[in-house]
Amino acid sequence: MAARYPTLRVALAVAGSLTLLILAFAIHRGWTTNAHSKWARILPASTTSNSYSSAGLQVLQDVFNETLGFQKIFVINLPSRTDRRDTISLAAALTGLKIDFVDGVTDWDERILPPGATEANLGKGNTGAWRAHMNVARTTVEQNLTSALVLEADVDWDIRIKSQMQDFAKASQLLLQPDRANDRMYVSEHMPRMSSSSPYGDVNAWDLLWIGHCGTHFPSEEEKDIGVPAGRVAIPDDETVPESQHVNIQFGNDDLINQYPNHTRVVSRARMNVCTLAYGMSQQGARRFLYQLGIKRIQSATDIMFRDLCDGLAGRPLHACLTVQPQLFQHHRPVGAKSTFSEIANHGEEYNERAFTRNVRWSTRLNYEKLLYGKTDFVDLFPDGEPATDLGF
Repeated sequence: MAARYPTLRVALAVAGSLTLLILAFAIHRGWTTNAHSKWARILPASTTSNSYSSAGLQVLQDVFNETLGFQKIFVINLPSRTDRRDTISLAAALTGLKIDFVDGVTDWDERILPPGATEANLGKGNTGAWRAHMNVARTTVEQNLTSALVLEADVDWDIRIKSQMQDFAKASQLLLQPDRANDRMYVSEHMPRMSSSSPYGDVNAWDLLWIGHCGTHFPSEEEKDIGVPAGRVAIPDDETVPESQHVNIQFGNDDLINQYPNHTRVVSRARMNVCTLAYGMSQQGARRFLYQLGIKRIQSATDIMFRDLCDGLAGRPLHACLTVQPQLFQHHRPVGAKSTFSEIANHGEEYNERAFTRNVRWSTRLNYEKLLYGKTDFVDLFPDGEPATDLGF
């Protein structure tokens, strides 16, 4: 029997090593033993095989890659704002994202401006922003990218962004089904016919995924008469969504808070969106937006022109744009002078005493130190059961 002990010890050691390897792989893939635990959504959540086909599962898994299922992620940043480049580079690295920078624009030849520019009189900041967004659209067209995600350099996101994007992908796939366009649905109750071209739905079926904004509205039932689908997909029990007392709708309205319980995120067609903080653009969408805003006509600030294209206003055709409430990407406001917050808007000379990101619970930027030093007691700016936080801005 004594001769067998070394063999037994070797076997136990091998078994233990295999167990650790399996556990490490499970953590890497985001598997959890309790879907409702606070760890359940920090990494990719598993998807049940009885809900989606193997092909559908593979498409949904693409959101866990380094570009969130898009072909590239572009970040627009002024070369002079090295502070913003530093912070978003670190945020991307800590959440497993690969980003490509596109320079913001501060100078141009007046001859490049499309019709309407003189009448619009946008000013330097708005005109530079317009050209930077058009440069991204043009690059998407030139490189023939299937899709691209565009971020402004001052945005922030939850450290659980990949799990959030998978939920958004399930919802967008549902909304883009022609026979579901006007339905009210819950993401867990319906099985979409999965697209093979994008986790977010057939790239020929959508132009823009407006997932970072300063407010939006749900489409009204009356707008169905002018061709605007009124469907919604609710993502219930989403612990990454703050309770309603913490949700700041900004330039939107209170429908999300009044019509849905706490911890609900809702995907719908975009209506009256403000701010181009983050958006996915298909190749089709890039071509259309480049033509409409870069060549045909310019008449207002970039986000308002995006809104006109999504809403079919100001003589623009209606485009297929989806959005989400609360947004998945939002302005981060660091400690410091408020005058540094924008190159366009005037936020005054006051000092911002507290860093924050509205509607984002486990902010990547507020958790830099936790992520860098391996801590897991993440900063939650909007804890459940507590009164609304006065952010002072």
